[in-house]
Amino acid sequence: MKIFVVRHASAIERFFWNGDDSERPLDEEGSNQSLMIAKYFSDTKLSSIFCSPAVRCQQTIWPTAQQSGTKIELSNSLSEGSTSQTNGLLEKLAQTKNSDTSSILCSHGDVISELIRSLTLNGMNTPKRKGFAKASIWELIFLNGKIESGFYHETHVS
Repeated sequence: MKIFVVRHASAIERFFWNGDDSERPLDEEGSNQSLMIAKYFSDTKLSSIFCSPAVRCQQTIWPTAQQSGTKIELSNSLSEGSTSQTNGLLEKLAQTKNSDTSSILCSHGDVISELIRSLTLNGMNTPKRKGFAKASIWELIFLNGKIESGFYHETHVS
């Protein structure tokens, strides 16, 4: 089974945003990155998309959800600062028996970096480089509910 973990795309800088941080939207670069993410997933059969309630995360994954016809489920477990709750959601998804489809989790840099650190400590093989750039994707491979390997992918806007 594959679970993809997507970091939200580029958003308006916190310094320039006067409103609630959870309402901070994507900037122009982030909007383009969200389309590149949708292109990345164009041939992937999705069973579920879970997303942080933050607007920038929802905007990041919306084109993918629209293209695939998959509903976005908002989850506080993916909110900024909720690193301990994210592992529980991932473990629940990893137990899913349908290996023909994949799930996506869209979250924040702090959550994703802690998740990858935890998975690595629990035996995840990462044969290539690691990273946490905005609009990046981690492809996590599970076998019988256990993490096997993780692959880091960057999306590039040309």
